[in-house]
Amino acid sequence: MIGEHMNEQDNSQDIINLVIERLRTIPPTIEISIGGDGSYTVDQLIERIQKQDAIGKKMVEMQLSYIYSLGHPLA
Repeated sequence: MIGEHMNEQDNSQDIINLVIERLRTIPPTIEISIGGDGSYTVDQLIERIQKQDAIGKKMVEMQLSYIYSLGHPLA
């Protein structure tokens, strides 16, 4: 699954750039809730992704899971 591959890929700048560009398509006034970790603006999430902190890594993993699911729909 995607989470298993994150350890190998968490420093991949291409993946980070992809997730950041996907976030930039969201209106800046929208806040995104990350489970029990709170709500964040797009700019806050981009900053956390660039820092590669726990929230940033979680956001990248969620986006990769979503992208992966598009190519592998449930039967």
